[in-house]
Amino acid sequence: MKIKKVHIDGFGKWHDQDFDFTANPQIIYGPNEAGKTTLMAFLVSVLFGFADGRGKNRFAQYIPKTTSSYGGSVLVEINGHDYVIKRQRGRNGGKVSVTDSQGRQGGEQELKKLLGPMDRSLYQALFSFGQRDLTAVDELNRDEWQQHLQQLGAVGSAQWDQLIDQYQKQADHLYKPRGRKWPLNQDLHQYADLTDKINRARGKFHRYQDLQANLQANKEKLQQAQAELQKQQPLLQKLEHLQQLWPVYHEWQHSHQTRPLADYLTDQQVTTAQELQVREKELRRQQQFYQQRLARIDHQSPQATKHSPQSMPELQRLKEQAVELQAEEALQHRQQTQANQWQQELTAIKTRYHHPLPAPLTPQEKAELARLLNVQPLSRANTNQSNGDPSRAAMIGIVGGFVLFIIGLLANATFITAIGAIAAFATVMYLYYQRQGNRPAPVTTDSQAIMAFGQKHGLQDFPPDQWLLMQGDLQRNAELAAQLQTANQDQQRYDHQLATFNQQLPPALQNLTLAAVRTKLDDLLEQGQQARQDIQANTREKATIANNLAQLNQDYSKIHQQKMAIYQQAGVHDDNQFTQYLANRSAAQSQALASDAYGQQLTAEDRQALAAYANKDELITALSKTRHQLDQLTLTISHTHEEIQKDKVEIDSLVEDGTLSNLEQERANLAAKIWHEVQEWLRYQLAIQWVNKALAGASADRYPAIIRQAEQYFALLTDHRYSQIDLTADGIKVVRRDQEVFLVEELSQGTAEQLYIALRLGFVTVMSDQANFPVIIDDGFVNFDNVRRQRMLALLEKIAEKNQVIYFTADDRIKDLDVKILDLQALKRE
Repeated sequence: MKIKKVHIDGFGKWHDQDFDFTANPQIIYGPNEAGKTTLMAFLVSVLFGFADGRGKNRFAQYIPKTTSSYGGSVLVEINGHDYVIKRQRGRNGGKVSVTDSQGRQGGEQELKKLLGPMDRSLYQALFSFGQRDLTAVDELNRDEWQQHLQQLGAVGSAQWDQLIDQYQKQADHLYKPRGRKWPLNQDLHQYADLTDKINRARGKFHRYQDLQANLQANKEKLQQAQAELQKQQPLLQKLEHLQQLWPVYHEWQHSHQTRPLADYLTDQQVTTAQELQVREKELRRQQQFYQQRLARIDHQSPQATKHSPQSMPELQRLKEQAVELQAEEALQHRQQTQANQWQQELTAIKTRYHHPLPAPLTPQEKAELARLLNVQPLSRANTNQSNGDPSRAAMIGIVGGFVLFIIGLLANATFITAIGAIAAFATVMYLYYQRQGNRPAPVTTDSQAIMAFGQKHGLQDFPPDQWLLMQGDLQRNAELAAQLQTANQDQQRYDHQLATFNQQLPPALQNLTLAAVRTKLDDLLEQGQQARQDIQANTREKATIANNLAQLNQDYSKIHQQKMAIYQQAGVHDDNQFTQYLANRSAAQSQALASDAYGQQLTAEDRQALAAYANKDELITALSKTRHQLDQLTLTISHTHEEIQKDKVEIDSLVEDGTLSNLEQERANLAAKIWHEVQEWLRYQLAIQWVNKALAGASADRYPAIIRQAEQYFALLTDHRYSQIDLTADGIKVVRRDQEVFLVEELSQGTAEQLYIALRLGFVTVMSDQANFPVIIDDGFVNFDNVRRQRMLALLEKIAEKNQVIYFTADDRIKDLDVKILDLQALKRE
């Protein structure tokens, strides 16, 4: 299985987020609180279900707080096929759906088929580990290391380990060698006390001695029967185990005996033949394509143009004329805009005078009109210029008189006051009379001459004082009228050219605009040119196709001969027979693989033991015989117990005062209680031993391959400082390059972690053909320096050849290494 893409609708802090796991190994970096643990929990939850929320699991649900969506989907690849596993909020781990690449959907059952026997606890025990697992390595003793390897070798042994712990706890609650408060310890101590009391109360009864001897003989008989029972019980367990393995052994025998002979063709020859088939089909397809193309070229000539080649120059001339008329059209449009402005200005001038306007005066006529209207004002101006300006002298006289008048008042001199007043008055009167003498004489005009001038030049409808002033408007009116007349003449000339041009056009183009006509002419010219080009292109293409067909025929003949040569070695003559040959060959290979698979489930010891029986019935007979012997031993033990009890009762009856009898009865009851407690304790111990032996047997055949693979990985991680890993009775030992041997307890924490990683990844590699799942590592290399981390990444790349590797880390030193990472912190900033 390989995880390719992940989409989270809502899970913890992730909301509507996509992840693309294209790299392998996939390294995911993020500091604390970046969402690494949330993403890792999401991957496991989609595959094996959401946490149920009960007890401490309520913190493992990752219910989002910012959205109502809960769940998401994972795109996985299994055996070359893509599946989308989607899990959403729901009961019993969430509502799950599985969609394959063909769109077919399934549910929980389809997911179980994809995952096989893998569940959450088994996946986390075998394919996921982190720094917490590595930190605990240094605290494992020899037995715990042995159990750890046993768990690696035997798939699903974690459940058996839990069962062993449960049996051990139950056994310890019954008896401990050095305990005092446990039930069996107390009963044994009480039994010893009762025995001492009985011995003191026995007396000298001869019968008592005989009964005691008989009691001892029965006890020996009971011990022998119990010893034989313990001896027969492992045999019974072995026979029951063989009975369970018999179907696998039978299938292995059948497939092993009926294995077909060797294939005629090698895998390389089969691959070559298949490649030749594909190339042959492709060549045939290309031949058909070229032949169809030739047929289309022969039956499909270029579309004929509407105009003959002789009309193309005429079309080109019309196009050039259309371009000229378009330019003239733009000019006429601008001139028409100007004419509109001229017309508005002309209308404004006519509106201003309310009468028809005459022609403007010539310069001579203007001079004559000015003479008639402006003779007297010109002589008055000259007179003013000839007279001096008396204002200054008058002002001096007035100011002088006024000063004298003021001085006289201040000095109280009447004479001076009178002189000042007379001087000022005389000056004022002088100025008055002078101004009266300078008044112009009345202007004399020739009214008849002016009116005659107006009648002559059409000015009689306007006041004479406006005749000179309106000459500018009259001049502008004449200019505007001339410009408008010229514009109308140009428009008529353009309309005549356009009409002449339309008559020369084909009827289909005569009612179109110049732009449309030019476009149609361009299309007609282009169609003619394209038709000539199509004819030339078809000629060249037919020649090219002919050459290609000749080459394809040669290639097809050569490839067909090569293919038939391989077919001849396999004894087939066509593709159908070769397909049947491949089916038979695949079936034979599958049968061989099945034989190997069955063989891997049987140890050499199992095959040897099963070979001792001719058939299943013989094995069942031996099993029944052993069970019968065990039943007889159980019955003997029960009868012997009864005899012992009878002897004890008779011994008690021989005691006259009854003290001995009571003590014996009390001891007998206590013995029965002890017997049941011992049986229960032994049952737990035997169960623990059986589970351990079963796990050891299930793991033994995988140990060599796991250890060999782990040795390679351990050597890579330690730069070949350690070259060998040994499993001994004393525990796990490693051999250094100088042949010095170390126990795991003697290794440094970092080296012990490297050994643990090598064993875990060695198991993953060996079991990848049976259980191929992504390996998830959560910050597993915190204690590694950059050199060790670089080696670890190199090892992960090697593991990635068979398994997908997903490594989560919060160590920012990973950025210093030359590896591609998925930065969750940067992803959140986006």
